[in-house]
Amino acid sequence: MTLQLSIKRSLVAATAVTMLFSLSACAKSSQSGTSSSSSVSSTSNRSNQQKVAKLFKKAQRQIENGQNDEALTTLKRAQRLDSDNAKVNELLANVQNYLSAKAALNEGDTSTAQSNLSKMTSEQTKNNALTSQAKDLNTQASQLKQANTLYQSAYDAVSNGYYETAKAKLAQLNALPSTVKAIKSLQDQGKALTNQINANQNSSSTSQNASSNATNSSSSASTGSLSDDQNDSIIQSFQSAAGITAQTGMSFGVSQIGTNEYQIEVRQSNSTNTVGSLTGIYRYNSQTGSVSKLNTISGKYESN
Repeated sequence: MTLQLSIKRSLVAATAVTMLFSLSACAKSSQSGTSSSSSVSSTSNRSNQQKVAKLFKKAQRQIENGQNDEALTTLKRAQRLDSDNAKVNELLANVQNYLSAKAALNEGDTSTAQSNLSKMTSEQTKNNALTSQAKDLNTQASQLKQANTLYQSAYDAVSNGYYETAKAKLAQLNALPSTVKAIKSLQDQGKALTNQINANQNSSSTSQNASSNATNSSSSASTGSLSDDQNDSIIQSFQSAAGITAQTGMSFGVSQIGTNEYQIEVRQSNSTNTVGSLTGIYRYNSQTGSVSKLNTISGKYESN
């Protein structure tokens, strides 16, 4: 009985030792697996970091070559590999703001262009190429603002008959660089204004010649000079027949060119009464009430 008990105890001890060795082996195996997994992850991270660094440098080279659209694509690839990379994220944002500013400027939107440029952060100062391009773009935005002002000034001058002033403004507009699409468009519109100025000046010359000829004709066909009362009466009846309402600064020059036939020049002075621009030359028959106006292009009188 004692021998059997001793054998049993030996078996139990042997079993316990076997189990202990087995558990120890499992623990070592588990630790080895964890270490291996951690090593793979670390290797993958290092690989991604290297790829991101290469992509970042590639994007910088592309920016230096003016390939900003391509740089944007490259930086987006780098961001997908490492979304937390501060340098990549900042340069990507700056390139996006630059491209948005450039697009806005080409559409003539200087406010949006300058707003996007102002969003470019400190990373810009670390990339000389992008800094230089942003400065150039800001200069172009300022030039476009100037172009808008010059064109509007020229347009207003033409509208008010100040043709020499308009020409000077248009000359300044044409001196600006036409590399910006919106500036080129304004310069093209300026050419149309120049054509209008030339046409108006030619018309004015025609009007003056017609007026001179009419005055010479009136001298030979005149039935006599008009008294002040006759002059006032003719002007009043002419205004009524022509549908012209007297305004401040408006003047009427009346010449008799035949029996009941008159030529009337209508002029309008500016706010300081220093310039009396010709608004029309008319023929008026006081007996029939008929009114015709000189067409300064054709040189003929047409029914009013």
